[in-house]
Amino acid sequence: MAQSRFFIKRLLPKPLQNKYILTAFVFVSWLFIFDKHNFFEQWRLNKSIHQLRNDKENFTNKITEAKRESVLLKKNGEAIAREKYFMSKKGEDVFIISEE
Repeated sequence: MAQSRFFIKRLLPKPLQNKYILTAFVFVSWLFIFDKHNFFEQWRLNKSIHQLRNDKENFTNKITEAKRESVLLKKNGEAIAREKYFMSKKGEDVFIISEE
């Protein structure tokens, strides 16, 4: 028994020789590395949350743009169909002039 105590005292630094500090150190290490909700898992989840918030903002912007286009399409659908999709009536010629 005396030899094991001497071995522990020689192996561990002075602050970790106290059993309460050693227990707290082991507990914190366990929580930090091996626990289900460890630091690395929390880091990954935090990155995922930021990515999802950015996606939400992008999709919200796309939805407002789609709503705006829907209102414009309801107002003057024929003009948009002719300008954007190059549609024409029967017997009508369409000339596309592109600016370079």
